[in-house]
Amino acid sequence: MRASLETENDFGLHIEALRRSRGRSIRKTAIALGVSPQFLSEVEKGRRSALAPERLEALKDFLGLTEEESQAMYDKAAESRKSADVAVPQDFSDYIVERDYAMAALRVAKKLDADQDDWQRFVDDLIRRKEGAP
Repeated sequence: MRASLETENDFGLHIEALRRSRGRSIRKTAIALGVSPQFLSEVEKGRRSALAPERLEALKDFLGLTEEESQAMYDKAAESRKSADVAVPQDFSDYIVERDYAMAALRVAKKLDADQDDWQRFVDDLIRRKEGAP
């Protein structure tokens, strides 16, 4: 249980640090997310679970996070929600669920035990095809 609390707190500390680095008050941030300041404070202290996907998106927009910062935030949120089943960064869950082919591709990769090199080749090839690179 201790590790779970530490992971949840990592998410809370992470978003608190992002908020403070942008000079945003907890009150104004909470209003932008549609939650009470008390609720956001509880999230930042690790006493509440990670924010729902639409609130993470609102936080990303409100704080003007970079792509890298957004990915780190989504990853921390997923880690804080990790269960015995699976943890998927929240920005991917809708994408995967709404596209049968994405789920099928992940199942094939799992069945074949795709490693980091396999995935990197796939990503490199996809970028080449989509961006028209040689």
